[in-house]
Amino acid sequence: MIRTILENAELRAEWETELEAMRNRMITLREKLSEAIRARSNSKDFDFIATHRGMFSLLGLPKDMVDHLKTTNGIYMIGDSRINVAGIPEDRVGDLADALIAAIA
Repeated sequence: MIRTILENAELRAEWETELEAMRNRMITLREKLSEAIRARSNSKDFDFIATHRGMFSLLGLPKDMVDHLKTTNGIYMIGDSRINVAGIPEDRVGDLADALIAAIA
């Protein structure tokens, strides 16, 4: 299947377009989350989120805070505070920022 896509110019172009769209979406989500946290907290502590790349970002939160965010806000992340940036709904970035700020306050 991979060979079929990569060797067919039309399919490869479509695949590359989809990859670029997803990459841009993740960059936008990272920037929005970083900006939302900064706007709410007046702190640059989470600006690093905007500079990371890829689907995941490590927030550097302690396990008890991660557990609190999971149980209180239904925010899923693994124990080391790694979040799936690609899974953040764009219309809920502010809610995520609010929950993070409340948890660290």
